[in-house]
Amino acid sequence: MNDFDALLEDPVTEPSSEPTNQELENEPINDPTNDPIEPTNDPEPSNEDESYIYSFLKERGIKDPSKIEFINEDDSTEEIDFNTLSKEEQLEILRNVTDPGLTENEINTINYLRQNNATLEQVVDYFAQKRLDDYLKENPDKVHQKVYSIDDYTDDDLYIYDLKQRYPDFTDEELTAELDKAKEDEEIFKRKAEMIRTAFKEQEDQAEQARIEQEQQQVEDLRNNLMNAAGRFNEIQLDYTDDESDSLIIDDEDKNEMMSYILDQDSEGKSQLVRDLEDPDRLIELAWFATQGPKMMSELSKHWKKQLSDLRAENKKLQAKSDKNSKTSTFVVPPTKKEEPKTYQSAWDNSGLI
Repeated sequence: MNDFDALLEDPVTEPSSEPTNQELENEPINDPTNDPIEPTNDPEPSNEDESYIYSFLKERGIKDPSKIEFINEDDSTEEIDFNTLSKEEQLEILRNVTDPGLTENEINTINYLRQNNATLEQVVDYFAQKRLDDYLKENPDKVHQKVYSIDDYTDDDLYIYDLKQRYPDFTDEELTAELDKAKEDEEIFKRKAEMIRTAFKEQEDQAEQARIEQEQQQVEDLRNNLMNAAGRFNEIQLDYTDDESDSLIIDDEDKNEMMSYILDQDSEGKSQLVRDLEDPDRLIELAWFATQGPKMMSELSKHWKKQLSDLRAENKKLQAKSDKNSKTSTFVVPPTKKEEPKTYQSAWDNSGLI
């Protein structure tokens, strides 16, 4: 929250030798003319004051800070300018407009969520599970017991069923007669029925354990098969239509990330692959990569191969032209101008004496 005391501090001004308006009002007036001097009003708030305080109030619902509506004790209302209020009253208004209306408990809750980078739903789930775990630790007798399908049958049904397993040729009348005979001694009958029930529960436990072991073996087999497949997946051809195409090398880090995507499970026992398969948007995206990915890579590979081929052909043309120019070029040396042979004459040649 902003420091509103700082907002309301009077701006610091250089000390002046001249008295202020307030000092003039407090000093006795000694005017020889005895002309009455009208008291001066406080200066209007500067534009700078309005720029931050008024804007602050307007952003928090006070449309016109110069006309704040107050309710008097007699329920009458009056409009008062914010700048005419005392410092304490101004601070009270600023506190009211910035109060989010939260209790201390609500504020502590928000702070806790921020500090732990958690949502309210996550916190509720965490403490609900924690309270359940604590309760079960303190009350072990309340721990949820395993439910058997055999518990849906009465002692009579179990006894009849057991008789059918041991004596398959008995008729319904004979089975009923055996049941009635057994129930003549109620205590012994209950012990027999309980023994039969225990035997069936053991069969259910064995079947459940066999199912768990089978599922675990299936998971282990799947993991081994995936590891073997990842070990063979060392490269992917960039252009599946070209046997001579370059390939993209798959390193061990890529393989580990792929295995994690397929096998690593979250708190709900689901891998990211399963999550994506349950998400229609991601499932469509995966289907596109599976059906169109090789074609896209092939087209990209062919495109860049053509670009590279054209560039190499252009380079060859330029190189050939450069080589040709270097071989056929001749340099013409201009002939030197022949100078006329110089003849030497003496002064007697033009004298006519010789």
